[in-house]
Amino acid sequence: MSHQSNLHASSVAELAVDIKNLVYSYSKSAPPVISVKKWQLPKCEHVFVSGASGSGKSTLLNLLTGTLQPDSGSITLFNTDFGALSARQKDAFRAQHIGVVFQQFNLIDYLTVLENLTAAAYFAKNTSLDIEARARQLLEKLQLPSSVLQQRADTLSVGQQQRVAIARALINAPHLVIVDEPTSALDADARDKFMQLLIEATSDSAVIFVSHDKSLAQYFDTQIDMASLNQANEGQV
Repeated sequence: MSHQSNLHASSVAELAVDIKNLVYSYSKSAPPVISVKKWQLPKCEHVFVSGASGSGKSTLLNLLTGTLQPDSGSITLFNTDFGALSARQKDAFRAQHIGVVFQQFNLIDYLTVLENLTAAAYFAKNTSLDIEARARQLLEKLQLPSSVLQQRADTLSVGQQQRVAIARALINAPHLVIVDEPTSALDADARDKFMQLLIEATSDSAVIFVSHDKSLAQYFDTQIDMASLNQANEGQV
């Protein structure tokens, strides 16, 4: 697999994600839906994760963001044992170090674009950030006019909302960006433009991009299929 060639040479200090013996079940009586013996993602590497529905993609993302807690094993993010943090510490770590682009964007419709971005900075307690200047910089990179800052999120086109969702994920300059099935609502031309903008905008971050659309793998040097990563799918727990 292409994802293995450069991972074993990476030192711990260079890792964005280091997973060991990760197991998760929805209940004690149910079989595991996630069983990952080992997976490492170097800093600033972009990885494309594909897999059929039910392969564990969303569950893995929820474990990485702390929405779900593993039954056993460890998730280390940038040398921090994520599982050892309290709920409050996890919230703070996630806000400061992880940006997420959701499938449905999850913008707050009645707020302006600037207010949506300001809210993301607020949760990260990023008080030293000049939010408007950072927002204008991101919008320029994402090819949106600065005038959208004062528009309500629900007045934007789908393509504009998607790019604002990227800006929100990047407002705090996160070390890890997680992107979950973001292109399902786009046609082919808009999808390709979105991918090009996303890859360029996240050049300084590690990226985990999850999609069932394998045609998007062309944008990534590193690719992995959940069928090979998640041993629970094979009954090899």
